[in-house]
Amino acid sequence: MKDIKILDKAQAAKRLQENPDFRLIMDCIESDIFTTFKNVNIGETEKLENVHALSHGFKLVNNQIAKYIELALFEARKNELSDE
Repeated sequence: MKDIKILDKAQAAKRLQENPDFRLIMDCIESDIFTTFKNVNIGETEKLENVHALSHGFKLVNNQIAKYIELALFEARKNELSDE
């Protein structure tokens, strides 16, 4: 993948976060994961581990999107301070 600037990543991540279709699909995925979790029977360790992995992956995607935005804000603030 080509080298994408921090600001470009942040802008793309922000647009994604604000996109109603993306939010709808992410809500549906989260709901599906929770429904799957509720349907795991006691003792089904492998199924529980799989659902946990799905949940963890889902959380990581959301966290990474937020990190792209936070990093750009940090860089912008750092640049402001160095200009003063």
